[in-house]
Amino acid sequence: MAVPTLLARFSSSRQRNVVSLVVSASQVVIGFRVDGSEQVDCQPITQSDPWTAALQLLKRHEITKSDIHLVLGHGLYQTLLIDDPQLSDEDKRAALPFKLKDFISDSPSDIVADGFSSPIANRYQAFVCHKLPLIQLSHALEKRQCQLANVSLEDVVLRQWTQLDKTEMVLTRDGQGMLQIAVFDQGKLCFQRQVRGVIFEGQQLQPLVVDDLALEIQRSLDYLRSQLKNAQVSGLVVGVQNIDDTELAFQLSSRLTVAVRPQTLFDSGEHHQHIALAALNRECSPDINLFSDDLTPRGALLTFEKMVVTWGLTGLLIVLVAAYQQWQLAQSDKMLSIATQEQSTAESLSNQLNEQLKLHVPSLNLVNDVNRTEEAIAAKRKALEAVRQHDIALQQGYASVFRALSDVSRRDISVSDIAISQDALDVKGLAATPSSVPAWLQSFQTQPPLAGRVFEQMALSRDDNNRLSFSLTSKHEKGEAL
Repeated sequence: MAVPTLLARFSSSRQRNVVSLVVSASQVVIGFRVDGSEQVDCQPITQSDPWTAALQLLKRHEITKSDIHLVLGHGLYQTLLIDDPQLSDEDKRAALPFKLKDFISDSPSDIVADGFSSPIANRYQAFVCHKLPLIQLSHALEKRQCQLANVSLEDVVLRQWTQLDKTEMVLTRDGQGMLQIAVFDQGKLCFQRQVRGVIFEGQQLQPLVVDDLALEIQRSLDYLRSQLKNAQVSGLVVGVQNIDDTELAFQLSSRLTVAVRPQTLFDSGEHHQHIALAALNRECSPDINLFSDDLTPRGALLTFEKMVVTWGLTGLLIVLVAAYQQWQLAQSDKMLSIATQEQSTAESLSNQLNEQLKLHVPSLNLVNDVNRTEEAIAAKRKALEAVRQHDIALQQGYASVFRALSDVSRRDISVSDIAISQDALDVKGLAATPSSVPAWLQSFQTQPPLAGRVFEQMALSRDDNNRLSFSLTSKHEKGEAL
């Protein structure tokens, strides 16, 4: 695939413009957008072929980096209505030309075909055109960084004139003056024919000519009434070039059994210009596309020139890699030499420092004296810390113990005597009941100054007034006194 085509593929559709080309036997029409407005231009075909004229139009308007929608006019394609070949979408493009070989004179390898199932009597609507002009046009567009995105047909684009959810008929006249009837069932072409023998002279609508035209249209409607099973033609759209569509629609409506209306998409312009403007829509013909990427012949993957270039590039790459390796090796040798010199210098300096260190090593007796001195200093520091803690304890006194006793006071306990020292606490007093004393002692655990007291002896007795007295003798737990 060529580089311009590859770049076009990866470009976003929002960054690429859509340009339509209508190629017919008499002229080529181009449609494009400039600053939001749609414009058309045409190139008559005199001595050159239509494809050369199409490229001249693209060059004239400097069309680049665009998606080209090509519409083939009458005379550049064939329409066939055949039995449904029952082909899948994957096999249709390859097998359909061989299904049509009995109906056309060209070889299946020289044509490209596409089509769809018609709602009329299980038939298949097929379209055929020559392959070579499409391939040549695609190559020419690649040089302008354009891509041939879609190849449609004049008859199929007329679906834009109808309501896509209904079955309607379109009456048109092309640039050669031929009247044509096309019927679209929900936007899909299902019937078409040329109206022969009906000729409009100038812009005058002669009643006899209109009668003949209405008769031909009515014959088509009668035929379709018997062929279309699921739907019937509900309307006729009139778009005849060089004729007042509104007046013609008015006169036909009085002669036909269906509603008739003029086309309202375009106010002015020729028939092919209308086709070009309608083809600017990306969905102008979703059922038909006569062009695909497999039409472009791919060059040989391996040629002599490519082999020579590949060998040259490979040899150059090998030489560059070898030179880079040699340069790295030379740099590594230099760095190794420098590192070896630095190592020898460091070893020599280390040996000198070790010799000097040996001269400054202290004697064993001096080390032992230092250790003993450090141990004595540590012992004295511990003694000083113990004395400091003892002094702090003496300064605090027993205020914390008395505050704790006041916090655990009870109504059923009355304390009369308290004897306290650093190691012991003796309490005497009166109790309301024998169980009051153990309950009171249990509350000592909530006070840190009293929690460490262990009572060795408790005595209960009655005095002369028959009051219950108690006596408690306590001391700190083991280790607390220290």
